[in-house]
Amino acid sequence: MSLKRLFTGVCCIFYFMTLNTSPAMAGNTGKLYVVGMGPAGPDLTAPRALSIVEKADVLLCSPRMPQRFSAFGHTIDPSKIAFDPWQRVFGNDSKNLKQTHPKAYAEELDRRRSEVQAFLLEKINEGKTVVMMDGGDPCVYGPSLEYILKGFDDRLFEVIPGMGAVNAAAAALKRPLTMEDTRFVMLASFESLFGEGPEPHDDMIKDLSKYKSTLVLYMSIRSMQTLTDRLGKYYPDDLPVAVVYFAGYPDKENVVKGTLTTIAERVKKIDEAWLGLVIIGEPAR
Repeated sequence: MSLKRLFTGVCCIFYFMTLNTSPAMAGNTGKLYVVGMGPAGPDLTAPRALSIVEKADVLLCSPRMPQRFSAFGHTIDPSKIAFDPWQRVFGNDSKNLKQTHPKAYAEELDRRRSEVQAFLLEKINEGKTVVMMDGGDPCVYGPSLEYILKGFDDRLFEVIPGMGAVNAAAAALKRPLTMEDTRFVMLASFESLFGEGPEPHDDMIKDLSKYKSTLVLYMSIRSMQTLTDRLGKYYPDDLPVAVVYFAGYPDKENVVKGTLTTIAERVKKIDEAWLGLVIIGEPAR
């Protein structure tokens, strides 16, 4: 082999190696932080999380996040906010698309994920500190890890945990979720329990009803009547149920208690269809 061909081959190998080397492997100082911002505002956000947000070069968050913090007199620097990473992932249009054309929604989600990840890699390569701000705790129904960062290189980001709505809701009830002879605590949502289609899937609830447990349901108050109707097939009418609205908000938190037969009517009187956590079992009494 000639020296020229050998040199060319080595250059090609080096070129392809650099293409497959992540910024972290290349020793770049840029980094992504996925930060749990707590259920309300800065008073329930960990100091470590606030410190990382403060030093960030770039912030990704929903429009609600700065509004939440401004209500507590804390300003999130608007000049650092790049965009809402969950645009086209959540919202009424996305929800309708997911229900009517699930394949098209999955394709749109893939496109959005690719766009955001490309942006993140660009900023990390530039040596920037990027913070993706999740409400509550990123690891419990946090949209960043579940929707946006799927397949993203774990070496490029760090997760900062935050207080979740479940912690704030239990504090509002002043009850342990594991009280008395509770066998387990289950975190779920209406859709994860029954499926997303029109046909009910009650097998899981039928099995759960055999054990004394605490059910914590996210994103379920919009389906309260259907939820209680389905639970009523297997649970007693006097099963305690509570909804904690705006868990952790000092001026807005509201606890509505009832039973399996009364809670749906009581919830109808509350003008809020999203920020409420459903607690089912003894802690809700």
